[in-house]
Amino acid sequence: AGKTSTKEALRHCLAAQATVSANLASLNNHWGVPLSLSRMAPDVNYGVFELGMNNPGEILELVRLVRPRVVIITNVEAAHIGNFASVAEIADAKAEIFQAVEPGGAAVLNREHPLFHHLRDKAVAAGIERIVGFGRHEDAEVRLISAKRSSESSRLKVEIFGDVYEFLLPLPGEHMIANALAVLAALGLAGADVAKAVQAMESLGAVSGRGAKYIINLSKGGEFVLIDDSYNANPASMRAAFDVLAHCRPEGRGRRIAVLGDMLELGSASERLHGGLAAALKDIDAKVYCCGKHMASLFAALPDKQRVLHAPDSGALADLVAQDLRAGDIVLVKGSLGSRMRVVVEALKALDQPAARAANGH
Repeated sequence: AGKTSTKEALRHCLAAQATVSANLASLNNHWGVPLSLSRMAPDVNYGVFELGMNNPGEILELVRLVRPRVVIITNVEAAHIGNFASVAEIADAKAEIFQAVEPGGAAVLNREHPLFHHLRDKAVAAGIERIVGFGRHEDAEVRLISAKRSSESSRLKVEIFGDVYEFLLPLPGEHMIANALAVLAALGLAGADVAKAVQAMESLGAVSGRGAKYIINLSKGGEFVLIDDSYNANPASMRAAFDVLAHCRPEGRGRRIAVLGDMLELGSASERLHGGLAAALKDIDAKVYCCGKHMASLFAALPDKQRVLHAPDSGALADLVAQDLRAGDIVLVKGSLGSRMRVVVEALKALDQPAARAANGH
């Protein structure tokens, strides 16, 4: 729910003004965090570490190694709900990050999240005195004043600790706006130059597998846009991806197409959460392909005008999608890592002659 994109944005903005070390890719577990710490040179100005979990107790073990001065909880959603009794329990597991913050440190929280007060209380109980909220909420210290969104970017006006900035965020979607606010809050708390960070935001690129766009040339003429969001998925990130797709405008006879694989680690709530995605798709003029046993619930819940086909797995789906594409299409590919939606992405990239070009140069 935003961890890797936020980590990479922190790395990018800090690198414009200081030396910085950060996890490679998503090395955020009990192997990746120690490895990332060992790779950090002793003389860097900033260290940025992504911490992940899918069970209680994991964040606590990792944060005791990192001992951060500023921590961010980007979001709390029903990812890994199969290992927890409720979203509140997920929040408690994420709140373990407060337990090893260095004295005088700070926490950055989503001011608009229903569990903001719950998380704030956890931070206070852990001894954190400086707690900063981000979002549209009038009490947020890093507050979004306005946003003019397009299919490619968002023009933002933001108040950051009392100062107002305007800038272009070259990544689409409400979720990317939230990530940007969290980043700017953390950078201000860490003593970085906020004005330079805002400037660096304008050259931020999408992370591979997390919304990167590619223009694919078809051998029969014309081109389509591929949105590669194949690295991972949960109900919240699926809805965020649908929102991005909804803001895209196909050209000519092109269509919006969503190619969706299973969301994993949802336990007994899996069928309900997959089927529930139909509500987020119902107002989008999009054709939908699905694969995996859980996505069968979504496919069944969709209206006939949106359903194209359901396949058992990504391997069976890839060629079928590739054969159906035409010029002007905009294609979103998304699913959990274990559903192997990267297979679909690679099959669509292989249509290009020459190889696919990143639409934003990244």
